[in-house]
Amino acid sequence: MADKERLRLKTSIESTSSDVTVLTDYSSTIPENLPAWTKNTKAQSFGLKSLTALYTLILTIVAFIIEISPTWQSESMNIEYTIFCVLMYSIAILYFIYLYAYILYPIVFNTILLYLERMRVLNVHTVKRWVQPEPVFTGEGAGTLYLRLGTVLFGTLGSVLWGCEIFLCFFTETRHNIYVVKYILAFLFTYLQMHFLCCNSKIDLPKNNFLASFGMMHCVAVNLWVWFSLCLAKAVYKSDKKTLKLQKAEEKYKKKNMTITEAVAETITTTIASIVSSESSSGFRADEKQLRSLYKLGSAANFLLTTMVEFSLIAAAVYFIVWKHEGEQTPQDARKKHVRFDCKSTSVGIFAAIVLLIGSFISIAMHYIYNNSDMPRTADEVIGIAETVLFCVCLLAVFGAFIRMRKLQYRLHAHGQVVDEILLIVGLAGEIVYCSTGLDLYLNGRLENTPGTSCLTVVAFVMRIVQVVVQSVFILVASRLRSLSASNISNQPGKQIVTFLVVCNINLFIYHTFETIESNFGFPHKMSSVYSALLNISSPLVVFYRFHSSACLAEIWKHAYSKKYNHSHNAHKSLDDLHVV
Repeated sequence: MADKERLRLKTSIESTSSDVTVLTDYSSTIPENLPAWTKNTKAQSFGLKSLTALYTLILTIVAFIIEISPTWQSESMNIEYTIFCVLMYSIAILYFIYLYAYILYPIVFNTILLYLERMRVLNVHTVKRWVQPEPVFTGEGAGTLYLRLGTVLFGTLGSVLWGCEIFLCFFTETRHNIYVVKYILAFLFTYLQMHFLCCNSKIDLPKNNFLASFGMMHCVAVNLWVWFSLCLAKAVYKSDKKTLKLQKAEEKYKKKNMTITEAVAETITTTIASIVSSESSSGFRADEKQLRSLYKLGSAANFLLTTMVEFSLIAAAVYFIVWKHEGEQTPQDARKKHVRFDCKSTSVGIFAAIVLLIGSFISIAMHYIYNNSDMPRTADEVIGIAETVLFCVCLLAVFGAFIRMRKLQYRLHAHGQVVDEILLIVGLAGEIVYCSTGLDLYLNGRLENTPGTSCLTVVAFVMRIVQVVVQSVFILVASRLRSLSASNISNQPGKQIVTFLVVCNINLFIYHTFETIESNFGFPHKMSSVYSALLNISSPLVVFYRFHSSACLAEIWKHAYSKKYNHSHNAHKSLDDLHVV
């Protein structure tokens, strides 16, 4: 035992001494004068991004709490709530002024510096330190043409919503001046970021610039707050609309069963009430915190609000991508001045999709006819049948596109696709939440034995979930497929089906927009606040998913079969990068 103990001790000493020798040899190779982490540019960039991300997280949480807090929603806090809105918009607008005057168009700032140097107010070293270089547009940004066109469309319609609110501040009953300032700032913020997203979103922000990073993340928080607040406003409006509809139905039933004396008394009471009260023509009145245009314009304002929700979601995603890639200059092709479209092999896909488009409009007209004839259940069933047919046809088309495009070649990740994929996943999440909520409400109605929707609801929502999941997978795969062989460039396999899917998703975009405004198929008129919140938060994402899917499919249609685009990429790609799918 003593010999074993001495052997173990000897081995331990030898191993320890060898480790000390290795550490000594390693320490001799370490440089003496390494800079501290505070002077490391990568560490500074990481710390700056961490602070701005934390600021955005805190501000977003605070804004969401303010929107749902009973204290802030009370009438006594109207002015304070509006001041908070003014501060949110003001900081964002000041950032855009800094961004345009100092980073995007620095010629004015540089001219002032040179003038001050000539006047001997500033020395040469100060001017060299403060002069700004020309901006570099190598970022991801709103990568695709169709996404930028979408921002222009949604931003324009959103600006119309804020313009209507500014006008209604002076209509009949004048509101406090702070409300006018709030909506003017909202209009300016929407217009400025619409121009930025369309024209300058590919800007590569200067590295370690605190104001640039802070302002970009503040805009992310503002857009998330706008998205959440408008979803809540839409929920309140739809709840008031349903309440008014039920009241009118009860009044209509009472009038059918009342006597002549009761009818005369009811008429006198209604006349006096209409003279005394200052209610809006729609039958209910918005308080100071709600959007007046919803109660004055009805469905038109509801559509404008939906577009504003989509715009805020796109803006938040693009700003996050710009912030994430701050200071990362990546090579990119020169900006194209002309856009060309090869419309070969598209006629069959277009006219086949037009048939479905015509059928969709007919089903919408049938819904209005049945609804105005006091047959709401039949009207909802028409919408459900039409949606189920559309989802089945689109699902079959996606499978057909998978089969036809199996001969195309795989290309590595393209520049500018990150934001498209993020927005696609966000829209997919909204679709799944929307369908899951509808299925859960159906099961809840069955368990409680309450009269609700028919079994068609299950079929429609299941087909819808399957279709959006399969289509999302197809878009993620097909966005990397190219016609890099001579036979594929000549035959263009799958182009007809992709064209068909583009028009079908535009059709579903129109259909879902109508559905979220007028009739939510599969959802009962009366539901708990939790289900109502899920419905009103996810329904704009449903509309957005169809719009963005149309844009992504159009981008696939444009690049996968473009002779000039694929020929230029095939010229400098090695055979190792090409794989037959």
